[in-house]
Amino acid sequence: MATLMLVLGVALTPLQAYNHGNTLYAQKDYAAAVSAYEAALEAGTVAAVHYNLGNALFKTGRIGRAILNYRRARYLDPRDSDIATNLNFARSYRVDKMLAVPSPLARVLDDVFHQLSRRGAAVLASVSCMLAALLLASWIVKRWTALAIAASLCALVAMFGLITQQVWASEIAERPAVIVVPEVSALSGPGEEFKQILLLHDGTELRIREARGDYRLVQIPGSGGGWVRKDALERVYR
Repeated sequence: MATLMLVLGVALTPLQAYNHGNTLYAQKDYAAAVSAYEAALEAGTVAAVHYNLGNALFKTGRIGRAILNYRRARYLDPRDSDIATNLNFARSYRVDKMLAVPSPLARVLDDVFHQLSRRGAAVLASVSCMLAALLLASWIVKRWTALAIAASLCALVAMFGLITQQVWASEIAERPAVIVVPEVSALSGPGEEFKQILLLHDGTELRIREARGDYRLVQIPGSGGGWVRKDALERVYR
Protein backbone atom coordinates (compact mmCIF):
# COMPACT_ATOMS: atom_id res chain seq x y z
CA MET A 1 0.00 0.00 0.00
CA ALA A 2 1.35 3.39 -0.95
CA THR A 3 2.64 5.70 1.74
CA LEU A 4 1.02 9.10 1.61
CA MET A 5 2.31 11.52 4.22
CA LEU A 6 5.08 12.06 6.74
CA VAL A 7 4.80 12.64 10.47
CA LEU A 8 8.09 13.28 12.27
CA GLY A 9 9.86 11.88 9.23
CA VAL A 10 7.88 8.62 9.28
CA ALA A 11 5.76 7.71 6.25
CA LEU A 12 2.14 6.87 7.05
CA THR A 13 -0.16 4.41 5.35
CA PRO A 14 -3.74 5.52 4.51
CA LEU A 15 -5.08 3.92 7.70
CA GLN A 16 -2.41 5.59 9.80
CA ALA A 17 -3.09 8.91 8.09
CA TYR A 18 -6.80 8.52 8.88
CA ASN A 19 -6.11 7.72 12.53
CA HIS A 20 -3.66 10.61 12.71
CA GLY A 21 -6.37 12.86 11.31
CA ASN A 22 -8.73 11.71 14.06
CA THR A 23 -6.10 12.56 16.66
CA LEU A 24 -5.54 16.01 15.18
CA TYR A 25 -9.31 16.60 15.02
CA ALA A 26 -9.66 15.68 18.70
CA GLN A 27 -6.88 18.19 19.42
CA LYS A 28 -8.86 20.81 17.45
CA ASP A 29 -6.09 21.17 14.88
CA TYR A 30 -8.64 21.09 12.09
CA ALA A 31 -6.42 22.35 9.27
CA ALA A 32 -3.86 19.62 9.91
CA ALA A 33 -6.66 17.07 10.20
CA VAL A 34 -7.87 18.09 6.73
CA SER A 35 -4.41 17.36 5.31
CA ALA A 36 -4.30 13.96 7.02
CA TYR A 37 -7.73 12.91 5.78
CA GLU A 38 -6.95 14.08 2.24
CA ALA A 39 -3.79 11.99 2.33
CA ALA A 40 -5.79 8.96 3.48
CA LEU A 41 -8.15 9.40 0.52
CA GLU A 42 -5.34 9.23 -2.03
CA ALA A 43 -5.52 5.42 -1.80
CA GLY A 44 -9.27 5.34 -2.52
CA THR A 45 -12.63 6.68 -1.41
CA VAL A 46 -14.04 5.59 1.95
CA ALA A 47 -17.27 6.95 3.44
CA ALA A 48 -15.86 7.42 6.96
CA VAL A 49 -12.87 9.38 5.66
CA HIS A 50 -15.02 11.66 3.50
CA TYR A 51 -17.34 12.21 6.46
CA ASN A 52 -14.55 13.12 8.86
CA LEU A 53 -12.94 15.30 6.21
CA GLY A 54 -16.25 17.09 5.81
CA ASN A 55 -16.36 17.70 9.56
CA ALA A 56 -12.82 19.09 9.61
CA LEU A 57 -13.48 21.31 6.59
CA PHE A 58 -16.64 22.66 8.19
CA LYS A 59 -14.65 23.55 11.30
CA THR A 60 -12.24 25.55 9.15
CA GLY A 61 -15.12 27.44 7.53
CA ARG A 62 -14.86 25.79 4.12
CA ILE A 63 -18.56 25.11 3.70
CA GLY A 64 -18.44 24.17 0.02
CA ARG A 65 -15.76 21.53 0.41
CA ALA A 66 -17.53 20.21 3.51
CA ILE A 67 -20.76 19.75 1.53
CA LEU A 68 -18.78 18.15 -1.28
CA ASN A 69 -17.33 15.50 1.05
CA TYR A 70 -20.59 14.88 2.89
CA ARG A 71 -22.22 14.16 -0.48
CA ARG A 72 -19.42 11.79 -1.43
CA ALA A 73 -19.79 10.04 1.92
CA ARG A 74 -23.55 9.76 1.37
CA TYR A 75 -22.98 8.19 -2.04
CA LEU A 76 -20.87 5.47 -0.42
CA ASP A 77 -23.01 4.99 2.71
CA PRO A 78 -26.46 6.55 2.22
CA ARG A 79 -28.01 4.93 5.29
CA ASP A 80 -25.67 6.67 7.75
CA SER A 81 -27.94 9.20 9.48
CA ASP A 82 -24.97 11.24 10.78
CA ILE A 83 -23.89 11.98 7.21
CA ALA A 84 -27.34 13.22 6.24
CA THR A 85 -27.63 15.30 9.43
CA ASN A 86 -24.27 17.01 8.96
CA LEU A 87 -24.92 17.57 5.26
CA ASN A 88 -28.16 19.39 6.02
CA PHE A 89 -26.48 21.31 8.84
CA ALA A 90 -23.68 22.49 6.54
CA ARG A 91 -26.22 23.51 3.90
CA SER A 92 -27.94 25.77 6.43
CA TYR A 93 -24.76 27.88 6.63
CA ARG A 94 -24.72 28.77 2.93
CA VAL A 95 -25.22 32.36 1.82
CA ASP A 96 -27.18 31.32 -1.27
CA LYS A 97 -30.43 29.61 -0.32
CA MET A 98 -32.08 27.09 -2.62
CA LEU A 99 -35.22 28.44 -4.26
CA ALA A 100 -36.56 25.05 -5.34
CA VAL A 101 -38.18 23.18 -2.46
CA PRO A 102 -38.93 19.50 -3.23
CA SER A 103 -42.50 18.37 -2.66
CA PRO A 104 -43.19 15.94 0.23
CA LEU A 105 -43.67 13.11 -2.29
CA ALA A 106 -40.36 13.94 -3.99
CA ARG A 107 -38.57 13.89 -0.63
CA VAL A 108 -40.10 10.52 0.26
CA LEU A 109 -39.11 9.00 -3.08
CA ASP A 110 -35.63 10.46 -2.75
CA ASP A 111 -35.25 8.87 0.68
CA VAL A 112 -36.61 5.51 -0.49
CA PHE A 113 -34.32 5.23 -3.49
CA HIS A 114 -31.25 6.39 -1.59
CA GLN A 115 -31.41 3.67 1.03
CA LEU A 116 -28.66 1.74 -0.73
CA SER A 117 -25.43 2.79 -2.36
CA ARG A 118 -25.15 2.34 -6.10
CA ARG A 119 -22.87 -0.66 -5.61
CA GLY A 120 -25.14 -2.17 -2.97
CA ALA A 121 -28.16 -1.73 -5.22
CA ALA A 122 -26.35 -3.47 -8.08
CA VAL A 123 -25.48 -6.44 -5.86
CA LEU A 124 -29.02 -6.66 -4.51
CA ALA A 125 -30.50 -6.56 -8.02
CA SER A 126 -28.15 -9.26 -9.32
CA VAL A 127 -28.69 -11.64 -6.42
CA SER A 128 -32.46 -11.11 -6.40
CA CYS A 129 -32.69 -11.71 -10.16
CA MET A 130 -30.84 -15.01 -9.83
CA LEU A 131 -33.02 -16.12 -6.93
CA ALA A 132 -36.17 -15.14 -8.81
CA ALA A 133 -35.04 -17.16 -11.83
CA LEU A 134 -34.24 -20.22 -9.71
CA LEU A 135 -37.54 -20.00 -7.84
CA LEU A 136 -39.46 -19.57 -11.07
CA ALA A 137 -37.74 -22.62 -12.55
CA SER A 138 -38.62 -24.59 -9.42
CA TRP A 139 -42.22 -23.43 -9.63
CA ILE A 140 -42.45 -24.62 -13.26
CA VAL A 141 -41.41 -28.10 -12.09
CA LYS A 142 -43.19 -28.30 -8.72
CA ARG A 143 -46.14 -25.93 -9.24
CA TRP A 144 -46.04 -24.94 -5.57
CA THR A 145 -47.78 -21.64 -4.80
CA ALA A 146 -45.11 -20.74 -2.24
CA LEU A 147 -42.45 -20.87 -4.93
CA ALA A 148 -44.42 -18.50 -7.16
CA ILE A 149 -44.90 -16.04 -4.29
CA ALA A 150 -41.20 -16.19 -3.38
CA ALA A 151 -40.21 -15.66 -7.01
CA SER A 152 -42.50 -12.63 -7.24
CA LEU A 153 -41.06 -11.12 -4.06
CA CYS A 154 -37.51 -11.61 -5.33
CA ALA A 155 -38.47 -9.98 -8.60
CA LEU A 156 -39.85 -6.96 -6.70
CA VAL A 157 -36.65 -6.68 -4.66
CA ALA A 158 -34.62 -6.89 -7.88
CA MET A 159 -36.76 -4.12 -9.37
CA PHE A 160 -36.11 -1.94 -6.31
CA GLY A 161 -32.37 -2.50 -6.71
CA LEU A 162 -32.49 -1.66 -10.41
CA ILE A 163 -34.48 1.54 -9.82
CA THR A 164 -32.14 2.60 -7.03
CA GLN A 165 -29.15 2.00 -9.27
CA GLN A 166 -30.77 4.05 -12.04
CA VAL A 167 -31.56 6.92 -9.63
CA TRP A 168 -27.89 7.13 -8.68
CA ALA A 169 -26.84 6.89 -12.34
CA SER A 170 -29.20 9.74 -13.26
CA GLU A 171 -27.85 11.86 -10.41
CA ILE A 172 -24.27 11.31 -11.54
CA ALA A 173 -25.23 12.09 -15.15
CA GLU A 174 -26.47 15.51 -14.01
CA ARG A 175 -22.83 16.34 -13.17
CA PRO A 176 -23.56 17.98 -9.82
CA ALA A 177 -20.92 20.35 -8.49
CA VAL A 178 -20.35 22.70 -5.57
CA ILE A 179 -18.89 26.21 -5.43
CA VAL A 180 -15.72 25.95 -3.33
CA VAL A 181 -14.50 29.58 -3.26
CA PRO A 182 -15.87 32.42 -1.09
CA GLU A 183 -17.66 33.98 -4.06
CA VAL A 184 -17.61 33.92 -7.84
CA SER A 185 -19.52 35.67 -10.63
CA ALA A 186 -21.78 33.71 -12.94
CA LEU A 187 -21.38 35.40 -16.32
CA SER A 188 -23.48 35.56 -19.48
CA GLY A 189 -20.65 33.96 -21.47
CA PRO A 190 -17.40 32.02 -21.05
CA GLY A 191 -15.07 34.95 -20.34
CA GLU A 192 -14.45 37.89 -18.01
CA GLU A 193 -15.63 40.29 -20.73
CA PHE A 194 -19.21 39.05 -20.37
CA LYS A 195 -21.85 40.53 -18.09
CA GLN A 196 -22.33 39.27 -14.53
CA ILE A 197 -25.67 37.53 -14.05
CA LEU A 198 -25.36 36.18 -10.53
CA LEU A 199 -22.96 36.25 -7.63
CA LEU A 200 -22.52 32.76 -6.19
CA HIS A 201 -21.05 31.88 -2.83
CA ASP A 202 -19.25 29.03 -1.10
CA GLY A 203 -21.40 25.91 -0.84
CA THR A 204 -23.88 26.63 -3.64
CA GLU A 205 -24.85 23.36 -5.32
CA LEU A 206 -25.43 23.34 -9.05
CA ARG A 207 -25.23 21.24 -12.21
CA ILE A 208 -22.68 21.52 -14.98
CA ARG A 209 -24.33 21.79 -18.39
CA GLU A 210 -21.40 22.58 -20.66
CA ALA A 211 -17.62 23.00 -20.56
CA ARG A 212 -15.77 25.55 -22.66
CA GLY A 213 -12.13 26.32 -21.98
CA ASP A 214 -11.64 27.51 -18.41
CA TYR A 215 -15.37 28.03 -17.87
CA ARG A 216 -18.35 25.87 -17.04
CA LEU A 217 -21.97 26.62 -17.85
CA VAL A 218 -23.89 25.84 -14.67
CA GLN A 219 -27.52 25.68 -13.67
CA ILE A 220 -28.85 26.22 -10.17
CA PRO A 221 -31.95 24.11 -9.39
CA GLY A 222 -34.98 26.39 -9.17
CA SER A 223 -33.01 29.37 -10.39
CA GLY A 224 -30.91 30.54 -13.31
CA GLY A 225 -27.30 29.96 -14.13
CA GLY A 226 -24.33 31.22 -16.05
CA TRP A 227 -20.70 30.65 -16.88
CA VAL A 228 -18.36 30.11 -13.93
CA ARG A 229 -14.59 29.66 -13.77
CA LYS A 230 -13.79 25.97 -13.50
CA ASP A 231 -11.43 26.53 -10.55
CA ALA A 232 -14.33 27.97 -8.54
CA LEU A 233 -16.24 24.71 -8.40
CA GLU A 234 -15.65 21.00 -7.97
CA ARG A 235 -17.69 18.08 -9.22
CA VAL A 236 -19.26 15.84 -6.59
CA TYR A 237 -18.65 12.65 -8.55
CA ARG A 238 -15.27 12.46 -10.27
